[in-house]
Amino acid sequence: MSLSFWLMPVVGGVIGWLTNLIAVRMLFRPKRPMRIPLLGVTIHGLLPSRHADIAASVGRVVAEEILSFGEVLARVDIVGLRGELVQAVGQHVEERLQGGMARLLPAQWRSALVSYLRDVVDRETDALMDALIDRVHSRVEERVDIAALVTEKILALNLDELEELAVRLAGRELRAIVFLGGLLGFLIGLGQMGVTFLLVRAESAG
Repeated sequence: MSLSFWLMPVVGGVIGWLTNLIAVRMLFRPKRPMRIPLLGVTIHGLLPSRHADIAASVGRVVAEEILSFGEVLARVDIVGLRGELVQAVGQHVEERLQGGMARLLPAQWRSALVSYLRDVVDRETDALMDALIDRVHSRVEERVDIAALVTEKILALNLDELEELAVRLAGRELRAIVFLGGLLGFLIGLGQMGVTFLLVRAESAG
């Protein structure tokens, strides 16, 4: 058998590895459209050419399937927050009464007045907080668009930062794709060796 026969798996592996390496590289490069004069073909990296589309798609997926606005609000302890706000308002009113004109009243009257006003403030503030929280929910829901925020953040990344992020998140998988290309090419080369060997034997036998 000639040297080319034994080199079939090696050549196949190199071709498979190189092909997948180029395919992975073309996810990110060239960053600007590049025209090949003789072929009349323009090549452009997938990520640079689809930057805006990818950003919009990621933003939409995050908002609809990963982090909806309702889930964000569900994580906020509204009941606990309302209790803290009511307590803070009541304490502020009590401090103002203790330090204002009410201090001129007899201690017993001042204590009764403060207790009465504290009850009124707690009751009214509690109801007011319900209405205020509902208004805040509606206003925030109108003005906060998670999909648009995610899209804006991705678009703000330049292509170098975007490539670095993609490699950091999927670097192992990308390297595995290149390796599998070489392995598949090597196995195909082995298959070609086997077929060639059988054909040669068949010709010799004939």
